[in-house]
Amino acid sequence: MPPLRQLAPHYLIGSAVRAQSLATDPEYRHHLQANFNLLVPENSLKCQVVCQSPQQYNFAAADSIIQFAQANNQKVRGHTLCWHISVAKWMKQLNAHDLEITLRDYIQTTVGRYKGQCYAWDVVSEVITDRGLPRPSVWKKIEAFIPKCFQWAHEADPEAQLIYSDYRPHRIFRWNAICKMVSELKRAGIPIHGVGFQVHQEVFRNLGMSALRIAPLAKQLQKQGIAAHVAEISIPIYPPTQQLPQGAKYELQAKAYSQLLETALDAGCESFTVWGFSDRYAFYIPPRCDSRSTPCIMDADYQPKPAYGALQRVLQDRFSAVASS
Repeated sequence: MPPLRQLAPHYLIGSAVRAQSLATDPEYRHHLQANFNLLVPENSLKCQVVCQSPQQYNFAAADSIIQFAQANNQKVRGHTLCWHISVAKWMKQLNAHDLEITLRDYIQTTVGRYKGQCYAWDVVSEVITDRGLPRPSVWKKIEAFIPKCFQWAHEADPEAQLIYSDYRPHRIFRWNAICKMVSELKRAGIPIHGVGFQVHQEVFRNLGMSALRIAPLAKQLQKQGIAAHVAEISIPIYPPTQQLPQGAKYELQAKAYSQLLETALDAGCESFTVWGFSDRYAFYIPPRCDSRSTPCIMDADYQPKPAYGALQRVLQDRFSAVASS
């Protein structure tokens, strides 16, 4: 069966990308090029990486990803401009005025550098807690920082799609607050165009609930003219699932991946992005998740796992039917 991107050439199938792996691992480059038509820099555009010292920007890693994408006819979604975890240490000491200027300059310099090269940006991420409350963050020193971030990004690239991204779609209070926030931004004329769902959940840990919630949330957002994206996906295998035979646990993982892709397609989500595709460079959330969690669709030797085949079958069934109709 053909690679993923060939099965659905007009649908965005993405992966997070690590610049170091791209630079040093030919197999990584091969599978990244063959399978995905959308790339998302995992860390290379984050504030903590780009702004390592005052008034100096480091775009070397991000440039390498952009160049690779252009050479292989892949779109890029920039990730992520304002996130409470990725803050350069020196920024934390700034007063509100200086912090606002610094964040504005970082966003406009970064988005402006890649104007026309990133079709979309994750502008703000994870500002709401599970209880539906504003998350404590250094960025809260800046009055109305959320609408300002979207406005700054829009000024730097008026054609880019601007996205808010958050996780745990099954958390009702969180997502009620997110939908309310997005509605208020939209009514105020703030340039927000999409919302990304992040799903980093184990097979038996609320994953089914998240899948069930994505469709109604997507429809609610779409009624307001807001696009929906399944923006980050990893499905780690935690204990006690790790105790199952390898074939059994990988089949459960495959079913979960295919369920999420089917949900995304049914809900009209505009993209589906795995957060890393090989267990060689997997994204882990400690303490429950470690190298035994094997969350990706390929193993550490780039052999396709059942999850990879499951995604292939969903794409073939959906898009071959469209092509033949």
